Amino acid sequence: MSKRVPRVLAHRRRKMRTLVSDAVPAEPSDRQAIVARILADPPVVHPMDASTAPTMGVWSTDESCYRFIAEHCPPGARTLETGSGLSTVLFAALGAEHICCTAAQEEADRILAHCGHRGIAVDTVRFEVGSSHQTLPLLERADLERDLVLIDGSHAFPLPVVDWFYAAALLRAQGALVLDDVDLPAVRLLVGFLEQDPRWSPLAGTAKWRAWRREQGGPLAEDWTEQPFYLERRDRLRRLARKFPGKIRHELAKLRR
Repeated sequence: MSKRVPRVLAHRRRKMRTLVSDAVPAEPSDRQAIVARILADPPVVHPMDASTAPTMGVWSTDESCYRFIAEHCPPGARTLETGSGLSTVLFAALGAEHICCTAAQEEADRILAHCGHRGIAVDTVRFEVGSSHQTLPLLERADLERDLVLIDGSHAFPLPVVDWFYAAALLRAQGALVLDDVDLPAVRLLVGFLEQDPRWSPLAGTAKWRAWRREQGGPLAEDWTEQPFYLERRDRLRRLARKFPGKIRHELAKLRR
């Protein structure tokens, strides 16, 4: 999995103890302070190499992404993510009603241990362990409406699109969708669709992550005839050729090579 520079930490096995914090970060400034604390003390979740004794750390995204999440997650916000890590701890600390879809039970255990040692309540966090193409359809059928969805699981095609299809279907109208690693090919394909769909309005982002507001709720399954906005480059050029025949004929010729 290719991501930005990881936070690499020495890994120690600790006996988990249960500490529950009653503090609820209601004010936006409080939520931003939580982001700073978690970034300063991130969880140890992921093997950072494929060796038999890997260094442990956590893959993370831009700080601005975590701050965006905090801004859009008041206490009790209903959230869902594919993948797990620093963001999972953040959702828990923000008091979100959170669902984390992770492929590995070990990752869930490490996050729970990290939260337990730091007094971060996890009673509103639910882990769905397994490949997201198996866990997400069950959540969609349960109609668990969400206020914010983070797609940051497998980045191999077609899973980012599969994750979006099932997870984003649970977003309420005006809910926020966040995609991480938008520079990777399979995620970039999804970004290309969202940029053309007027039902998704851009909110924020960097070269590594992007966020949109969903303008209407409901399932995402539809016929291609309901997507007149979605055109491949070749189709767009052909339409433009009717207005600018000389220049576009040259561009189409390049596509045929």
